Amino acid sequence: MIKINKWVIASAGMLLQLSIGSIYAYSVWINPIQLINGWDAHQLKLSFSLAICFLGLTAAFMQKFVRKFGPKKAGLIAALFFGVGLMGSGFAIAEKSLPLFYLFYGVISGIGLGFGYITPISVVVKWFPEKPGFAGGLVIMSFALGSILASRIILPLTESIGVSHSFYLLGLVYFAIMVLASLCLSLPFSAVSTGDDLKNNSPVALKELLTDFRFYSLWLMLFLNTTCGIALISIAAPMAKDIIHINDQQAINFVGFIGFFNGFGRLFWSSISDKIGRWYTFFTFFAIGAFCFIMLSQTHTPIVFQIMVFIIISCYGGAFAAMPAFVKDLYGPYKMSTPFGFILIAWSAAAFVGPGLISLTKNYSLIFYLFAGILSLTAIMCLMVRSKLISRK
Repeated sequence: MIKINKWVIASAGMLLQLSIGSIYAYSVWINPIQLINGWDAHQLKLSFSLAICFLGLTAAFMQKFVRKFGPKKAGLIAALFFGVGLMGSGFAIAEKSLPLFYLFYGVISGIGLGFGYITPISVVVKWFPEKPGFAGGLVIMSFALGSILASRIILPLTESIGVSHSFYLLGLVYFAIMVLASLCLSLPFSAVSTGDDLKNNSPVALKELLTDFRFYSLWLMLFLNTTCGIALISIAAPMAKDIIHINDQQAINFVGFIGFFNGFGRLFWSSISDKIGRWYTFFTFFAIGAFCFIMLSQTHTPIVFQIMVFIIISCYGGAFAAMPAFVKDLYGPYKMSTPFGFILIAWSAAAFVGPGLISLTKNYSLIFYLFAGILSLTAIMCLMVRSKLISRK
C-alpha cells in the first residue's frame, strides 16, 4: 500500500480553495466591465450574489454525489464548471449579453464553487483528526488568500489583454490548477475501509436533519454572523471614504487588508477553536463583533475604525473555518458532509440579506447598531443552545 502524505492532501485542498477564492475579488471586475458594456454596478452585483447562492445550493444538494464518486471526480467537476463559467463570462462580455453573464458567472461558476468548496474541506479534515479546526482553517484560509491574489492581477490583465481575454486566460489557468489539485485528493485509508455506507457511519438523512435542533442552531449562527460580515465587505471602500475620508489609494489598501484579515482569521480562530472548543469560539465571534460594531458607530478616527473592521472580518472568516470542525464535533467525521452542505445555504441567504440591509439606509451608524444588536442576540442564543444540548446528555 502506497503511503500518502497528509500534507500533500492539505496542499491540494489549499490550491482548490485558492482558485475558487478569486470569486471574492469580483468587485475588481465591475469597473472594467462597466467601461466597455455600460452595465451598472447594481446589475453586476447580482452575478456575485448568484454565484454565492449556487455555491450554497450545490454544497447542500450534491453531497451524495461527492460521497458516491469520491473527491477526485468531485474536484474535477469543480474545475470543469468553474473554468467554463469564467471563460463563458468572457464570451458573454464580448457578446454584450447580461443574461449570458448571469448564466456563466452566476450559475455555472457558482456550481463549480460549490463542488470546489466542500470537497477539499471534507477530505482534509479527515486527514487531521487530532486538529480538525486547524485543518479546516488551513484550507479555508486559502479561499481568502485567493481573493487577494486575484485582486492584484485582474486589473493589470484587463489593461494588457482586455476584459474578455482576461476571463478566458484566468478560466484556463484556474481549470489547470484545479485539475492537478483534484488528482492529488484521496480519503485516508481508515475512511475508505470503514466507508460511509456502513450502518454506524451512514450519512445523515435530510428528513432527520430537518428535525434536528443542532442543525438549525448552527445554520442560524453562520447565517447571522455572515450577514453582518458580508454586508461590511460589500460597502467597505465607499463606507471608509464617507466616514474616515480616505483617498482612492488608501481605500484600495484598506480592501486589501480586509482580504488579509479574512484569511488570517480563518487560520487563527480555527486553531483557537481546537483549544477552547467551538461553542466558546463562536460566542467570542459574536461578542467581539457586537463590541466592534458599537465602536464603529462612535469613532471617526481612521486607525481605530480600520482596526475594528479588521477584527470583525477576522471573526467573519473564522466562522467559516471553524464550522467544519464544529459540524464534525456534533455529527462525527463520516456523518458531517450532509449537515455541513446544508449549513452552507446560510452563506447563500446571507449574500442577499446582508447587502440588502445595507441598501435600506445610508445611515451607517444605524446599520452598525443593528448589526451589534443582531450579534449580541446571537451570542446569547449560542450560550442557550450549548446549555440545552449539555442538559440533554
